[in-house]
Amino acid sequence: MTTFVFYSSISYRNLDASGYRSHGGASESEGEQSLHLQWSMRARKSLKRHMPLKHLDKHSRDSKGSMSCHSLRPRVKQLQNFDRNIYCLNIIKLYVVLGIALNMVEDDIQLSDLLRFIDEEHLTKRCMLNYLPGNVAAKGKALLKDMELSKIKDKVTNKLLRSNIACMSRFINLSEYQKPNLHSLAERYILELALPPRLLKYVNSLLDLYPPTFFNAMTVHSYPRYEARTMAYILYAMKLLFGLDDIKERKISESAAKINEQLLEVGGDEAPLLFVFTKWMEFVEMRKVIVSHYNQSFARRFGVATRTGCQVDDILAKEWKEKEQGETFDWMQGSAAMRRQHENLTHIIETMLKDHFGESSKESMEKEHIEFQPSLTPAHSYFNRILLQESRSDGAKMNIKIPEKMKVDHTARNLDPFVLETTELTQYLSQHGLKLRVEELACQEDIQKVGIFRPITIIRGDGREYRANTEIKTETWINELKRKEKRPDFRFTQPTGTYGARYLKRITMRDARRVKLEINNPFWDVTETPSFLLKLNDNEILLDSLSSLQTFEEGTMDPLNIPLDLPRRNLEKNVNPDGSDRASDQVAGDINDEPPSPETLLLQVSNFDCWLLHGYMKRIRKHDKHELRQLFPCSFRWLLETCASTIGIVWEELYEELLIVEVMYHHSIRDWSNHRNYLCIQHNTQEKDIRALARTYKELW
Repeated sequence: MTTFVFYSSISYRNLDASGYRSHGGASESEGEQSLHLQWSMRARKSLKRHMPLKHLDKHSRDSKGSMSCHSLRPRVKQLQNFDRNIYCLNIIKLYVVLGIALNMVEDDIQLSDLLRFIDEEHLTKRCMLNYLPGNVAAKGKALLKDMELSKIKDKVTNKLLRSNIACMSRFINLSEYQKPNLHSLAERYILELALPPRLLKYVNSLLDLYPPTFFNAMTVHSYPRYEARTMAYILYAMKLLFGLDDIKERKISESAAKINEQLLEVGGDEAPLLFVFTKWMEFVEMRKVIVSHYNQSFARRFGVATRTGCQVDDILAKEWKEKEQGETFDWMQGSAAMRRQHENLTHIIETMLKDHFGESSKESMEKEHIEFQPSLTPAHSYFNRILLQESRSDGAKMNIKIPEKMKVDHTARNLDPFVLETTELTQYLSQHGLKLRVEELACQEDIQKVGIFRPITIIRGDGREYRANTEIKTETWINELKRKEKRPDFRFTQPTGTYGARYLKRITMRDARRVKLEINNPFWDVTETPSFLLKLNDNEILLDSLSSLQTFEEGTMDPLNIPLDLPRRNLEKNVNPDGSDRASDQVAGDINDEPPSPETLLLQVSNFDCWLLHGYMKRIRKHDKHELRQLFPCSFRWLLETCASTIGIVWEELYEELLIVEVMYHHSIRDWSNHRNYLCIQHNTQEKDIRALARTYKELW
């Protein structure tokens, strides 16, 4: 049983008034003479049921706990869930206070990093005695034994820690958390994923477009998912740049790989190579396997299977480290006879290992063991540590061989052409007699439209009694079961819901009234975009009449001094002064049908369009998650699980944060050019189901 404490404050005492001195036994300090426990209102109300107030005052003056007439620990049946999470003093409360403190001081260590340090045992109760004061360390083991710390698990899950932080925040009336710097957090995660730094600029633009508030109207004290929201922005940016539909990213990667071959031929190793998505996937997946061979916590987090020998070596390494620090607890090891028996068995096994394999367990463990220091970017730092170990003179003793493709730095690859910044690449290719042609790819057309997913609310059965029919035949009973319609667990509905005539009329009138107020507002100057004439090939062309083709020449993409609502493409198209477009259509057809010349390189990029699969993630069950996961493309599913494991959460939590971002950007903002001037979100659709979905996720923004 753990220790429960009900008092809220005590009288003045020194920070080192522990009652123990370095010389001699325990002695009473001067501050303990006035030590008086003050009970909280909740504790006083609970203890009054077991003793009178005068007797309770005697327990208040008993600071040493010498009175054994009553136990101050409450009974389990008297505690509710909130009481357990608050008044139970254990190692989890230390993690809760530490997590809140890190957020209040705006430290770089986030809650996911704290959980990872706990899982990697950088924070563990084995080293607790090192942090106790000198005069307390002598009696530290007895103190930990009195707290019954051995019965409490070291590890804590993400869900449990967040729920305890919410209870503690409500208890101390902490209603607002400090929002970390999302830009620096995104920079760290992009480095951890080995992505180019150019992606950070694109993610920062999305963050600055409509910054998240992390205000949860339903549960004010819940700890926001800062890490998951930041990772969702990175995932959303990758979805826009590469499509992630199993077809689009492969075409983009194939064209980028062919251009890299030409760049290596003309420029050698100094050429600015392009980022290849498929090669990066292979690098990240191989890095998981290599790092997991030397770190079991990393392997558990990413779900990588390792050999039993690696797991045994990890256990032995922790035991040897514990022995070196001298932190073994005698009260955890049992009696002296049990310790002697353990030492004898250890000696016998070590002798057998030495005779059979020629080396002891410690020698075998040290040969394959690499000590990793705590890091905020574990995959990046641990892999560089392994590469450093291999480059040393004793690196030949490593059992695994790192291939040459794993030594490629994908963070140095060029990502600018994929965000339509191809000027530098075009100039570099033109110096070597090559041309660049950029082609935008749309999403595949045969995407299945499944609609909006939603879990069905579980209907609790009524408590009525039914008399069983004991005379029914087996065949009749089976036929009745087959006739009963089974209720589906998970359903997809098309967004075909409509509002009633009166409510739709009210919405229309409200929008018309708002537009009228905006027109009559003298401080709201809304003018139409002026039309401009562009002089091209000695002809003046109206910008509104320009065609928008998917293929354009890079040389025509110089910036103009006038604004354009639509992208300017294929400006070298011949214009027929007679007004007929037959000649221009023939020229455009010839350009599209003509295969690229050997001197022209084709780069396929995304048109910044992506597929959407939206729905409600609350109260979704395990079977529903499996059914939803099967609808994801393989590339997106892999990236979703990799990003989720990087921050130590499950994929459904990250996907829910991705839904919040996508619903806000695709369904909740009507006018992105002027969205900052609105006091409330104006939906860009009148569809009932889409508006209901947008209102649901707006509360989590």
